Amino acid sequence: MLAQACGRRGTAPLGWTAAGEVEGLDIDAYRFCVIGPGRLGSTLLAGLLNAGLTVAAVGVHADDDADLGMIPKHVRTVDAALEADAWWLTVPDDEISTVAARLAASLPATRRGGRTPLAVHSSGLGSIHLLKPLFEQGVRVLCLHPLQTFTGEPRAELLRDVPCAVTAHEERDLQLGEELAGRLGLRPFRLADEKKTLYHLAAVVGCNLLVALESEAKRLMDEATGGEDGLNHLAPLLTTAMANLLDSGDPAHALTGPVARGDVGTVRAHLRLLDRESPRLARTYRALSLEALTLAAPRLDDEQVRTLKGLLDAGPAGADAARGAGGGAA
Repeated sequence: MLAQACGRRGTAPLGWTAAGEVEGLDIDAYRFCVIGPGRLGSTLLAGLLNAGLTVAAVGVHADDDADLGMIPKHVRTVDAALEADAWWLTVPDDEISTVAARLAASLPATRRGGRTPLAVHSSGLGSIHLLKPLFEQGVRVLCLHPLQTFTGEPRAELLRDVPCAVTAHEERDLQLGEELAGRLGLRPFRLADEKKTLYHLAAVVGCNLLVALESEAKRLMDEATGGEDGLNHLAPLLTTAMANLLDSGDPAHALTGPVARGDVGTVRAHLRLLDRESPRLARTYRALSLEALTLAAPRLDDEQVRTLKGLLDAGPAGADAARGAGGGAA
């Protein structure tokens, strides 16, 4: 483990309260530098300023982007170590380790004050080990990942009440991460480093792939209506379905539609069209409908479940055979 390899160089002694909390956590003492002012970085910068925390600088990649006259001043990444003692890396995942190494190589021999420096990255997938070069220099390291998508104008309000995964090596750093997240209005929860890939996959399936699926739904609706307002037509369905899901907290309870009703004829008609017009979407329809069938099975009779599973498990040839042996279209 990094924690064993690097020891506790530069850490200040901390006590424990009667409630079992670590004493000595004071996020106000740090001077922050946000490195990589993109969508997320700019939003976190706004959040830090809104929370009354000290932002000493913004770290940028190129010399041409550095501007000491700006507020906060824009400095090169290699100079960020001199301007702050807390660095929040919001660069692309592939650059985190490289930026951490540059920072580690630039750390001053004598640090301001008695605080142990702090480094944070916000990759949903990336391990805390991406900050290893800094950890080996005695820097406290955290990963804080707001479970949110950021578009449009960066505003501190975008962080309000957003769940935030906190990953760290040690209890005191977990608590520091929770304090920092809370100051920004986020809702922190702890996430083990070895679970980050699973966590990120959940977020991608629930957000990005949902958008991709709705792109297909829009295309189908546009084709059916001869217009380009497919999303507007679908909006009430989407809004109500998501509200039902979030209100109930139970996907099985929120599920509606032909699979939930055991409507074999409708599923057959969908598959006939998809197998002919869009084989790739047909595969997606089958896979997701099988998941829906798992949710719906307890409320269907055994024959409905067997018939639907047979239709959805089969490819186009199997579906043709099932139609020939079974029933007609819807």
